[in-house]
Amino acid sequence: MESLTLEQLQDNVRGEEFALARINVTYQAGGGPGSKVFPPTFPMSGNDASPYLFEERVRDGEQRKAVLLDQIPSEANRAETALRQAWAAGFIRVPMLRLTHHGAADAVITGLDAPHRVFDAYWRDSLLDGVKFDKTMLGRALQSADLDNAAAVLKHDPGSLVYGSWNSHRTGRQAKFPRVYASEIVGWDPIEGSRKAGRMDPLNLVGSRKGEGDEWTYSASGEKTVKGKLSEIGHGNIAPNPAHGGVTITSATRMATLSLGALVRLGFGSASAEQQLASRVLLAAYALLGDRLAFGGPGLWLRSGCELVVEDEKLEWVGRGGLTKSFRLNADEAIALYNSALDAALAAGVGLELEPIELTPSPALGKAIDFSLTKAEVAGE
Repeated sequence: MESLTLEQLQDNVRGEEFALARINVTYQAGGGPGSKVFPPTFPMSGNDASPYLFEERVRDGEQRKAVLLDQIPSEANRAETALRQAWAAGFIRVPMLRLTHHGAADAVITGLDAPHRVFDAYWRDSLLDGVKFDKTMLGRALQSADLDNAAAVLKHDPGSLVYGSWNSHRTGRQAKFPRVYASEIVGWDPIEGSRKAGRMDPLNLVGSRKGEGDEWTYSASGEKTVKGKLSEIGHGNIAPNPAHGGVTITSATRMATLSLGALVRLGFGSASAEQQLASRVLLAAYALLGDRLAFGGPGLWLRSGCELVVEDEKLEWVGRGGLTKSFRLNADEAIALYNSALDAALAAGVGLELEPIELTPSPALGKAIDFSLTKAEVAGE
């Protein structure tokens, strides 16, 4: 099987034969059959009997119980982290907004960290050359972008078009860009386990204390004063208590799609037909690159106690009537494909800002960053 080429990607993005690219991966639990994996936990309310998300799904024509192991927003964040690491290492060039703060604490946030991507409150509350971001030409261009003309978003933050974004932190016009790439992981036939968690203190400290953190005084347990438990500040034994106990599964599946239909829905204003196609091809290559960087290895570590090993992986284009065409793409090939798509877009005259746009926090945001990272009183407050 040959690796996906730029020419093949260009042909497929035109949408004449295929509707989407689909990636299906089958995993086994890292510890082998019978070992546990730990899904993400969610707040319990009402009749919830478990912190895990269980549901019924149809697979191979049969209804089966499933447990969510990683949801779509989390998978997008994993891809963004992998892209940021590749960009920082110099393997790829991508448009990037970057906020840098030096104060009581230092902090850097990039366009691949911001929760709401190009429309994030961090950008709203930052300064570009001393001017509030939303008041600059760049800020106004981003606020004016929509599905018919997403050129400004592509130019400065293509991830907002790939993973979706919504201008929800501003009043008035709130543009929405639906994701063109989505991925999730579920475990099949889950059986919920149980466990009890506690802590043993090597010196078995007993008694009580007054105060918090490292500012406390010791009280013997027999004294009749207002006291707090030593265990609340990290000392003393904690008796085992019930804790969520993970699940055993027969297998897990990652299901990812890159929608060519959603790509075609994106317009880029007055750009020529050649530039429109080059822009969509670049976004498709970007989506595939994020997938391969984040998920293309032999295994996947989702969180403590949830490691998966690949059993089988299938990448294919899917068209009308169940038509499929398999393709190959590993991480190195995906980097080469993206770089080729980037060169083609630049040659076609697509506007892309490949030097980072450097921002600084507003005074209020800077104080919030300092306090949140140091938990210290902000000067002047």
